Amino acid sequence: MKLTVSWLREFVAVPDIELDDLVEVFENLGHEVEEARTLEPAFTGVVVGRVLEVSAHPNADKVRLTKVDVGDEILDIICGAWNFEAGAVVPVAVPGAVLGGDFEITRREIRGVTSNGMICSEIELGLGEEADGIMVLDSDYPVAADMIGQPFANVVGLPDAWLEINVTPNRPDCLSVYGLARDLAAFFDLPLREPAIEVSGGGAPTDVTVAIDDADMNPRFTGRQVRGIRVGQSPHWMRMRLDQAGMRPISNVVDASNYAMVEFGYPTHAFDVDRLGTTIITRMAEEGETIVTLDDQERTLTLDDIVVTDGVNAVAIGGVMGGASTEVHDDTTNVFVEAAYWNPPNVLLTSKRLNLRSEASARFERGADPSFAHLGADRVVQLLEQIAGGTAASTSVDVDPGRIEPWVI
Repeated sequence: MKLTVSWLREFVAVPDIELDDLVEVFENLGHEVEEARTLEPAFTGVVVGRVLEVSAHPNADKVRLTKVDVGDEILDIICGAWNFEAGAVVPVAVPGAVLGGDFEITRREIRGVTSNGMICSEIELGLGEEADGIMVLDSDYPVAADMIGQPFANVVGLPDAWLEINVTPNRPDCLSVYGLARDLAAFFDLPLREPAIEVSGGGAPTDVTVAIDDADMNPRFTGRQVRGIRVGQSPHWMRMRLDQAGMRPISNVVDASNYAMVEFGYPTHAFDVDRLGTTIITRMAEEGETIVTLDDQERTLTLDDIVVTDGVNAVAIGGVMGGASTEVHDDTTNVFVEAAYWNPPNVLLTSKRLNLRSEASARFERGADPSFAHLGADRVVQLLEQIAGGTAASTSVDVDPGRIEPWVI
């Protein structure tokens, strides 16, 4: 598990102790910390600013003149990005700021006009790979609109502490930020903040139906539909956290699923309903049945593998990986977010035989918490409402023939 202390603090008030002391706490709890370090900003002198005016440069077509409020003064800054207009809240490197450790920002003349600083992109700040435009903060960090003139590092939560923790196979409950926070809450005798998972449910009912053929292999299958989504880039805070967790951001739909998995430990999958149809049946695979998985590899299945089907054809390998035929793409607008529970030994054997290891299989083969399945799906739905403009269905699907009761100890 790779995560930051600031993410842990969303669920438990981790005491303000030295990083080495926190590492010792985790190791006392039985979690080996493979690496721990402080994440420092790769810049100094960058503040939050608001663009007041944007106008053409009198002597250059590829850049524009801006007036930017940085709290204690208004700066004239020349900028070559075109992805913002007046009113945007942006990171501003004022004169004297240093980027990347050694690049000092100074006042300089560009085609006869003096520029008093620089409006910054993610890549210039060492906070991502996006270089096509500057960071527009109020869309990704709404709180920034109330922080004009304050240090930009405060907006993105730096400095921070980063940990890589080796979770042993007998602790699948700790393969998430929430699970590790629960251990810290117990250690420090602190309250654990329960996840605030709510969906609007303002849309039409879910029209996807689910049937389970083998309740021993697939004891539970839950999900909810989200309509009207717009596939695109995730907000910076999500992309940054996924990157810190060792996961590559892909799109807001895929990222929402991965974010919820790292956060709460429950793998989910989003199907494109227009490709899937409205019927899901889980069953054991037929001998020699094939499926092209999300990595574009054709897999040959056996009678021992369980699959998700569209009623006829396999569209996912249960607990391991989804299929290419129903994956989310740029034009997807209607998804079904699934969170199922799969037989752990079966997932282990299938993933090993296919040599197909995934973040999902790593959790399911150890034993995810089946009681959290419906909340896992709804957390993704909640995120899709927030970052993809989707409308959640008023009802969910929850087929639970192999009900697993919790143990009382």
